Amino acid sequence: EKLGVACRISAAGNSKKVVISKDSKDSRGLDIENIPELIEGEDAMDFDLDRITELMEADVNPHRVIIDCTDSESVSKYYDRWLSNGINIVGPNRNVGAGSLDYYKSVLSAQKDNSVNWGYESSVGSALPILTTLRDLLETGDTVHTISGSVSGTMAYVFSHINNEVSFSDAVRRAVDKDYAETDFREDLSGRDMARKVVILARQIGLDVSLGDVEVESLIPEDINTKTYKRESLEADLLEDIKVVNDNILERVKAAEADGRHLRYKFTIDVDTGKCKVALESVQNTDPLYRLKANENLVAFETDRYTVSPLIVKGAAAGPDLAAAGIFADLLRLTRAFTALQI
Repeated sequence: EKLGVACRISAAGNSKKVVISKDSKDSRGLDIENIPELIEGEDAMDFDLDRITELMEADVNPHRVIIDCTDSESVSKYYDRWLSNGINIVGPNRNVGAGSLDYYKSVLSAQKDNSVNWGYESSVGSALPILTTLRDLLETGDTVHTISGSVSGTMAYVFSHINNEVSFSDAVRRAVDKDYAETDFREDLSGRDMARKVVILARQIGLDVSLGDVEVESLIPEDINTKTYKRESLEADLLEDIKVVNDNILERVKAAEADGRHLRYKFTIDVDTGKCKVALESVQNTDPLYRLKANENLVAFETDRYTVSPLIVKGAAAGPDLAAAGIFADLLRLTRAFTALQI
């Protein structure tokens, strides 16, 4: 209300149910305050993405937006169709940005050809303006040489808490309890989550890389990474299994501290060579990651302009509230774009 922005919600759903607003030219859409109750109410129906897509395609409103709060591959397969039909997309789903390179390029083409927006800032650093900063650098003529940092709130928290009293598995459990980790937190511990974000960043600067091109150090053994767990006991069983690496991780933490360093889960994109890496590194006090706090992400850009010291984007980025703020920020950027078109 303070920003003078009005959003009409035509449909809302979760993985099981969807509720659609009544057809009416005067309808204000679904009541945003009661959407969870509406999805569970008697007017809700089984989730049907084709029906939602048809509803959006039939809508004559020129400013249509789908907010994809999932990380679902099946949902991402609709992006090409949505953009081709003039529907804007906002959300943190990484299955396009870090998925098939051919499909990624197809989605970008659909976006450009139909003059619509695809906002995925929240796919890398929640509410932090990491992709926005990178775009600004590139569009103002700067040349980026290296991007490095850490974009995992889980890893930042874990390696800020390991000591003689708190083991690796204990620190992971605390991160899970704080809702910092992925539902299946092997995504975090294997490095896959950060590697996908690295692919998104690398593609943003024109590197044709895929997930398999990123050199990744997993913190858990391959047998744990590929093991099939029961959904209802995944958390407890996985926390028990990862205890096998507690001693090794603690030894690496102590070795780093004995050398006046800190252990950080770090990524590096060397733009000039095209190499991308995610690994556990011992960083010295001149590295921006040395002072990384427990719930932070940090990305450092070394460019033609920023040579003496890098341009750094840093801040809290763990937890659902910040993720929601990032998605909402992308939505507000869209509204500013819509307003500019009307001037």
